[in-house]
Amino acid sequence: MENKKQKATMGESIVLLLAIVAEIVICGRAGLNLEIPLFLTWLIIWVFAKIRKFDWSVVEGYLLDGVRAGFQSVMIVGAVGLLIGTWILCGCIPTMIYYGLEIISPKIFLPATLILCSILSTMTGTSYGSAASAGLACMGIGISMGFPPGLIAGAVISGALFGDKMSPFSDTTNLAPAMAGGTLFGHVKSMCYTTLPGWLICLVIFAVVGAQHGASDYDTSTVNEYLGGLAANFNLGPITLLPILLVIVMLLIKVPALPTILCGAVVGAITAMVTQGVSWVDCFNVMKSGFSIDSGILLVDKLLNRGGISSMYNIMMIMTFAMGMGNALDKMGVLMNLVGGLIRKIDSVLKLVGITMIVSYLSGAIGCTMSMAHVVTGKLMAPIYKEEGVDPHVLSRTMEDCGTLGGTLMPWHTNAVYFTGTLGVLYSEYIPWVLLCYIVPILSLIAAATGFAIWYVDPETGKRIPKEQAPINQKKKSAA
Repeated sequence: MENKKQKATMGESIVLLLAIVAEIVICGRAGLNLEIPLFLTWLIIWVFAKIRKFDWSVVEGYLLDGVRAGFQSVMIVGAVGLLIGTWILCGCIPTMIYYGLEIISPKIFLPATLILCSILSTMTGTSYGSAASAGLACMGIGISMGFPPGLIAGAVISGALFGDKMSPFSDTTNLAPAMAGGTLFGHVKSMCYTTLPGWLICLVIFAVVGAQHGASDYDTSTVNEYLGGLAANFNLGPITLLPILLVIVMLLIKVPALPTILCGAVVGAITAMVTQGVSWVDCFNVMKSGFSIDSGILLVDKLLNRGGISSMYNIMMIMTFAMGMGNALDKMGVLMNLVGGLIRKIDSVLKLVGITMIVSYLSGAIGCTMSMAHVVTGKLMAPIYKEEGVDPHVLSRTMEDCGTLGGTLMPWHTNAVYFTGTLGVLYSEYIPWVLLCYIVPILSLIAAATGFAIWYVDPETGKRIPKEQAPINQKKKSAA
């Protein structure tokens, strides 16, 4: 039984959280990586515990329990680093990009850009990598066709963020269900109900707008240079796609994520030895340090120089320290103190989802990263969803609909800063065209209002139950 004396008061909760937020924001503004500020929050919690005379062994247990609870997700992220490296080495990712670039023409340029960036970000799990590689190439191609830079950037960012949400290789796709108490595949399935329709709406809009801007002739040198660089450095072809086919099959038959991704990495290494003529030692080096090439073509190098478990160290540490911090704040009652007033007003799924969205946007605006939005929102709202009998995958989906997509709407957020700098556009130019960031949250609210794709679970067993048996709906019925 937990010691009730080791619970923070409302005033103490506010002071502690302000100290943590201030430390993270100051470090973030100074350009420091997030993992160190998050680790130092453990020191802030220790100081608080000493002042309040809490038993540090108990508080330390909260921190470590949080790490243990989400460590599977940390391992999955590390496995993704291995997979990306070997999939580039074997030619799997280069082949997909090669085929994708070949379909681009002026009439279908904008929808093709959306599709290409979506495919790349889904395969690699990174919106940043997609924007810096295929996205950057599409910017050059589109500008040469006469498309407005902000319009092109909108298609690039929407496609890049689609994969960041939906890819099982994405750090946010793993972090969100870990914070919400769900599973990776359950989370991806849940997002299909809001993100896929939102993406299709974007596709139609970009197709219509793109048809009005299409040009009959343009300079093909950028595409040809990109295609030539890929073909010159890799043996491309269908056989290089075997690793991704294996992963798709394993996912369809519901093999757990970690062994699936590790198998994909190993098969990628074997494929690389067969198709590219590399040694097994080269494969292991790439698994550790990532793929590296100096092709002499900037766009090719930006795309291919990535992967390896070492490239994932930052996000693995961020997840580790954030999960520990969040669990300690939760167990000490800090989070519940802060949302207690909101909880009392929740009497419907619409209000529950709406409050989740507000918390997600605010935490993202304060923390300036997608990771902080998921960590704070998950730890604040997961106990409420459990108590009300709402499936945790509804929470993780809502977190992604706002926390992953919302940063691009805030000019000070790391996402907005990265995209403007990488794509060479102004915030004011792209902000009207990041359609996915507007459409998906609206669909999320519509789902909550109508009950579509809303599932309920028993608070004790976690098993699915009928809508009428959920505590939140019984509460609403009693009030009526």
